[in-house]
Amino acid sequence: MRSRMRRDCAPGAIRYGFSLLLTGILAGMLVVPGSAQVKWSPVPDGYPRTAAEENGFTRHTRHLEMWEYLEALRGVTTDMRLGSYGQTWEGRELPYAVFSRPLVSEPWEAWALGRPVVVLAANVHGGERTFREGLMILMRDFTIPGTDAYELLDEVTVIVAPQINPDGFEATERGTRGNAWGIDLNRDYIKLEQPAIANYVGNIISKWRPQMFVDGHNGGSRPYNLNYQCPSHFDPAIEITLMCDREIFPAIDAKLATEGYKAWYYTGGDENEWRVGGSQARIGRNYGGFVNSVGILFEAPSQELETGARAGYLGYLTVVEFAAEHTERLMSVVDDARRETIEMGAGPRGDIAVVMEYAAEDYPVSYEIVRGGGRGGRGGGSNDPVEIIQVTGADLMKKPVALRLRARPWAYLLPRDAVDAVAMLRRHGITVETLVSATELQVDAYTVTDVTHERAYNHAAATKVEVGEVLTLTEVFPAGTFIVPTAQYLGRLVAHMLEPETEDNVVYWNTMDAWIPRSSDAVGGGRGFRGRGAGTGSVRPPLVPIYKLMTPTALTTKVMGN
Repeated sequence: MRSRMRRDCAPGAIRYGFSLLLTGILAGMLVVPGSAQVKWSPVPDGYPRTAAEENGFTRHTRHLEMWEYLEALRGVTTDMRLGSYGQTWEGRELPYAVFSRPLVSEPWEAWALGRPVVVLAANVHGGERTFREGLMILMRDFTIPGTDAYELLDEVTVIVAPQINPDGFEATERGTRGNAWGIDLNRDYIKLEQPAIANYVGNIISKWRPQMFVDGHNGGSRPYNLNYQCPSHFDPAIEITLMCDREIFPAIDAKLATEGYKAWYYTGGDENEWRVGGSQARIGRNYGGFVNSVGILFEAPSQELETGARAGYLGYLTVVEFAAEHTERLMSVVDDARRETIEMGAGPRGDIAVVMEYAAEDYPVSYEIVRGGGRGGRGGGSNDPVEIIQVTGADLMKKPVALRLRARPWAYLLPRDAVDAVAMLRRHGITVETLVSATELQVDAYTVTDVTHERAYNHAAATKVEVGEVLTLTEVFPAGTFIVPTAQYLGRLVAHMLEPETEDNVVYWNTMDAWIPRSSDAVGGGRGFRGRGAGTGSVRPPLVPIYKLMTPTALTTKVMGN
């Protein structure tokens, strides 16, 4: 056990102490996952049950069984619409359901009600299925009068995507992490190369623009029944993450504690510090922050299926309850983030973090860790003896700290034949314009000092560019040059994808390889490029082919259409 006294204390530390006390009062301090009594509401006659419920939670509900359940559920309620938002590589239909009262079909109908839109999703990793079972049961409770979930539909529009990766689910008996091509879909949120995620982002996240969305996984650390995390990159609005830490997560802690369950941050720790998940924009919850939504990760540590399903049910339910009970607060935080995004680009003002790391939060935390009993994670529960150790006064390694900042431009310019890069931008719904006629502009450009390559998922040679001096140039840009303004709803995402030093930009993901110099050209002794307007015979170093227009400029452009 580690104990450290500090004078400062933050709401995150206070609320964990409260939830820990509540857990101890209600259920005893040493609740081992799987030991709590699972409580489900009675299922009225005529309402369907999931396959997992029917078999006593001895196996998961398969993909086609899920569809049968959803269709049967649609047949007993007028508060639900059921459809498909696309297909996978192997042709499986991706289901989504809309729950609201009055019932809506389209996003603008939901927005007209003036209430939050919340998306609940699960199973982006094919073998991570636990919370999906609880989510399907919650879907039924949305339709049963008298349940807590049913009453929420008067205040919130809920969109449910219960299975993002059915190909991975059905690949083997235990499922696979990746999809049919072996690709990790929770690392595809920037590239949007895989149809399951491209359809989810395009037809659910971008279309409905939810205030919150939740992504259910299997992972994390015992003795917790649910681990969580919100956006953790430096660039998204910090108010989103603070609302999670100070308001939403304490509500989840308290809800789970009423039934003897425990919740804490993803992913794990020791006697000195607790470490969280990655900060890359390509991860679902971080992508949420970049598109100005509250992106929440749920992880189900190792435990019995029914216990984990119930913990997930309570977590999802709490998120919707928070949206219903704190509508003005939630919508204000998200609206402010969206407004700020546009204003920062219109200025332009503010910096972009292109390199960052985690540091300890400014307050100490207390948590529990497990010794023995097998490793917590994606597998089933363990009956081996365990020792639960209480850690106090430790570091929470979650605070994003910028190591390198770049100035935000008014717009980015890309070569007119950089069609692959532009296609990637537009898959997100980013607004792109083109120059109607040749125009002389003063722009900033990065010089290239080195180019290397590394393997990243299905990219055998992702391109890493090291930049040097920033040059201010006057160039003539031809008709057809792509103009990407930062003063737009997705402006934070625009900057992250077009700054060449971030972890998830269009250069890194190989969409601009034709314009990136070879290493021999970029390092000392390279041939360089002759710059227009630089003087006869003058040579300048190679440039990153993404230019930055730093000041608002009247341009003759037109917006790219469909």
